[in-house]
Amino acid sequence: MLLKLVVSASEKLRTLTDPATRDKGEGPVPHVVMIFIMASAAVLVGGIIYGVARGWANNVPTTVNLP
Repeated sequence: MLLKLVVSASEKLRTLTDPATRDKGEGPVPHVVMIFIMASAAVLVGGIIYGVARGWANNVPTTVNLP
């Protein structure tokens, strides 16, 4: 079982590193730009979530007014 896994992994690695199949014609710049956009979106969404949570936390009463 382990031998079959190792052979499968080595065959996949050989296929991925083969120069004929590795070059798809796309340079590294589009990938870097896409990663930057996704990271920026993640930071933006995180900031929005933090702001909403902080706004809700500011509405929590700190004292109890008993009748």
